Amino acid sequence: MLSYLVQDYSNSIDKYVICSKCLKKCEKRYKLDDPDKNSFRFLSVDSVELNRFLLDLRCFPLYRLLIANFINDLWTSNHQRLVLKIHPPLKEPIDYAWGERANQMMWERIELDELMSWLSTLGGAFSALGDYKLACADTAARISVQQMKLAIRLGEPSVIARCWLYMAIALIQKYEFAVAKRIVKRIYRKEKRQTEPDTRLMNMCLGIWSKLSYEYELYQKKLNRPKE
Repeated sequence: MLSYLVQDYSNSIDKYVICSKCLKKCEKRYKLDDPDKNSFRFLSVDSVELNRFLLDLRCFPLYRLLIANFINDLWTSNHQRLVLKIHPPLKEPIDYAWGERANQMMWERIELDELMSWLSTLGGAFSALGDYKLACADTAARISVQQMKLAIRLGEPSVIARCWLYMAIALIQKYEFAVAKRIVKRIYRKEKRQTEPDTRLMNMCLGIWSKLSYEYELYQKKLNRPKE
C-alpha cells in the first residue's frame, strides 16, 4: 500500500492510503516525521482540483494504479513522499444549476406548506360537520387523502401520521369502527416505539380513541333500541 499526505490551509495534515480496490483516509492530524523538507515533494493544488483528484482516485482503478506507480517511483528514485498542499482557488466556483434547483425546491416547499394549511382548515370544517352529515364525513376523508399525498411529498412522518388520524375520525363518523380502530392502534404503537415519542401525536391518538369508544357505544345502543 502506498500513501500520500494532504496539507490544508491550517497546516494540519491528513494521510491517504492507496489500496488496490479503494482509497482510505487513515490518519487525522498527521505530523511530518522528518524535518528535512528534501524528504518531501510538495505539490500545490487548489481545493477544487483536490476534490476532483480524490474522486477520480476512488472511482477509476486504472487512474489509481497510475498515481500509485508515480508515488512509488518518487520514493524509489528520490526517497521523497508526496505532499499535496492546498491553497484557495483563484476564482470560487458557483454552481448556478444547483442554486436554481435549490431555489425551486424552496418555493415548492413554501407553496406545499401553504396548501397544507388550506387543506387543514377545510378538512377541519368538514370534519366538524361530519358528525351531523355523512356526506361531509366523505369529503373530510377525501381531503385527508390529499393531505397525506402532500405530507409524503414533504417527507414529514409526523404529518403523515396526523393525516392517518384525520382519516380515522372520518371513518368513525361513517361508522367504520374496525378500520378506524386499527389505524389509531398502529399510529399509537409506532410512535410509542420511537426514542423520542411525539407526545402531541400520542395525545391525539388517545383523544380519537375516546371518541371511537363513545361513538361505538352510541351506535350499539342505537342498534339495540326496540322499534316503536
